[in-house]
Amino acid sequence: MEQYKEDQLVTAGRVVDFLAENADALAPSEIATDQAAKVAAMYGKVSGARGGTAKRTRKLTEAAQAARNTLLELLPGLLGPFGRVAGRLGDDDLLASVTLTGKQLRKLRPLAFIGVVGSVLGSAARADVAPELAKQGLTAPVLKPLGTALEAFRTAQPATRKTIDERVLSGAALEDLLGHLMDEVRALDEDMKAFKLINRPIYDGYVQMRKILNSGGGGKAKDAGATPVA
Repeated sequence: MEQYKEDQLVTAGRVVDFLAENADALAPSEIATDQAAKVAAMYGKVSGARGGTAKRTRKLTEAAQAARNTLLELLPGLLGPFGRVAGRLGDDDLLASVTLTGKQLRKLRPLAFIGVVGSVLGSAARADVAPELAKQGLTAPVLKPLGTALEAFRTAQPATRKTIDERVLSGAALEDLLGHLMDEVRALDEDMKAFKLINRPIYDGYVQMRKILNSGGGGKAKDAGATPVA
C-alpha cells in the first residue's frame, strides 16, 4: 500500500486501542459504543488480511534461503573431490562444469543456481563418475543431503513467487478493506462529537488519536481529513 494508507492503518490501530482502553467512558452513547465495535471488527479484518500473506511469504522465503545456504555450505565438499575425479577420467568438460567457486555460486540467480547445482548432482550420478566419487567416500547416502536441499530450494522458489503474486493481487482487496475501515472511522468521528458535551477529555483524547502520523513527511502528525474539530 502507499505510505499514506499505511499511516491511515496505523492511526486506525491507535484509535482502536484508545476505544478499548476507554470503553466504559463510551457507555453514555449507545450509538458511539456500537460504532466503536464496528471499527474494531473492521480493523481486525484489515490487519488479518495484511499480515496473513506477508507471514506466508516470509516463511517460504526463509525456507528457500535455508536450503540455499545448505547447498552453498555443502557443495564445496563435493566440488573439490569432483575435480580430482574429472582429472582421473580425463574429462575436460566435466572438469569445467565442476570448477566453481563459492563466489560464483552466490552470484547466480535462483533459476540459474538450480540449474547449475542440478547439473553437478546429475553428473555425480553418472555410471562412470559415481564409483570414482565412492572411492573418495562420497557415496550416494553421503550426497543425499545435497539432493534434499536442492529439492527444497526448487520447491520453495515457485511457491514464494506465487505467494508474492497473491500479495500483489490482494493489494486491491486490502485497500478496499482499508477504505471501508476508514468509512467506519469517519462515521465514528460524527458520533464522538457528542462527547464534547458528555466527556470533553475523552473527546480531546479521541481527536489526538485521529491525527495521522505522516511517516513520509518528517514524522509530523497531520489531520486525518474527517477528524473532529475541537
